[in-house]
Amino acid sequence: MFTSAQNFSRNLVGAAGTLFFAGLCIAGATATPANAQIAYGKNEAGNKVAYVAYADLDLGSPAGRSRLENRLRTAAKQVCHGSDASRMAIAEEYACYQETLKATRSATMAAIAADKVTG
Repeated sequence: MFTSAQNFSRNLVGAAGTLFFAGLCIAGATATPANAQIAYGKNEAGNKVAYVAYADLDLGSPAGRSRLENRLRTAAKQVCHGSDASRMAIAEEYACYQETLKATRSATMAAIAADKVTG
């Protein structure tokens, strides 16, 4: 999946940054179909990206926050998943997944705060 530590870092930062900003993106109207809650693609640098919709969720409720967390975990797994099954690749994928989720925390908290204000 990654040919060097530098490429891994670049992909990790790209994935984390993308999910961080994707947490703020609304990928559709509030009546978005269930299968369209997460959209995948590639950014201009060629890194995998995920756009996570949350407009249909009530982030003021524990259930809504839980559903957003599940979407973010699903997106992080998909973005960080590689095709290599070696131990090194698996460790890199896990590190990417953990860093990506950590990077989404600020965006998630901002979305929750904004939802509480606009209620």
